[in-house]
Amino acid sequence: MESTYSADVPFRAGIIGTGFLGKAMGREFLRHDRATVGAIAELNPDILAEAGDELDVSEGSQYEDYERMLEDEDIDGLVITTPHALHHEQIVAGLERDLHVLCEKPLCTSLDDAKDLARRVEQSDQTVMLGYQRHLDTSFRTAREYWNERDTSPEFVTAEITQDWINAVGGSWKANPDLSGGGQLYDSGSHVVDAVLWVMDEAPSSVTAQMTFHDDEERVDIQAGLTVRFENDSVASIAVSGDAPRVSETYRFWGDDGATLIDGHEWNPRRFRTVDTDGDIHTPNINLGSELPKADAFIEAIETDSEPPATVHDGLLSTAVTEAAYESAWSGERVDVDLDY
Repeated sequence: MESTYSADVPFRAGIIGTGFLGKAMGREFLRHDRATVGAIAELNPDILAEAGDELDVSEGSQYEDYERMLEDEDIDGLVITTPHALHHEQIVAGLERDLHVLCEKPLCTSLDDAKDLARRVEQSDQTVMLGYQRHLDTSFRTAREYWNERDTSPEFVTAEITQDWINAVGGSWKANPDLSGGGQLYDSGSHVVDAVLWVMDEAPSSVTAQMTFHDDEERVDIQAGLTVRFENDSVASIAVSGDAPRVSETYRFWGDDGATLIDGHEWNPRRFRTVDTDGDIHTPNINLGSELPKADAFIEAIETDSEPPATVHDGLLSTAVTEAAYESAWSGERVDVDLDY
């Protein structure tokens, strides 16, 4: 059914995928004072029933076929937390029914599909938001504002994430490249690529990459090193390691007048600091941990008819860089980033 949402009645979300992340997103909508979970879809009947109980969704609004949910239910928006390779078809299904869409990262696992979605969203009045939560994170927002206020971009960037990714995802769809699109670079690494591109706020032009793969077919990467060159000649070095004993995330954005630093361990709030022209490090007083939940930011964007924190264009940039990185790792050549659509 098509959406008839207005701010006068609760926003009814339909969730596709009710695993850990789908249930977490559902709880966010239930906590919002103008939203609820209207329907859910999940292939696994046991997981579906468990989510229905937790999210207070009646059995009649629980579906193993998401297309039936879209046909039968009066919902206002679609929340997608399914395997990466399914995102394109499910976003399209939502847009074709005039639904607002909140989709977890990445946007999709094909550059052609990413361009198709960019075109569709430009022609649509619906809000489409991606689940790149670093766009809501105070440290990353402060870093982006720092460079925007100076009307300049960092000239040299280093970014890194490490975690025991390969052991954590073993046996799940994330280790199946037909569903995940690749390895760690398309999973937690996608957050790092996106964060660099978002804070830089410059168009990437080319990528070189080297990878270590977990499989003989060289599709599931567990180590990736990328060098991204931008159209303004800035350079970013991105390292992703999925075979390390500790979650650690670090960013260094360097410019003529100093730097912004972001770091943290495990999934705790990230610390923000600056470096001045004398090399002294400062820790500004910013309100860490005050971020809006994704559901709140999504509904706010809909109600105010404003751009969501993470857009399909952000997803296109990240997909283009990621796809260029895989091509470079396989070919051994520098690959241009294709953003024309």
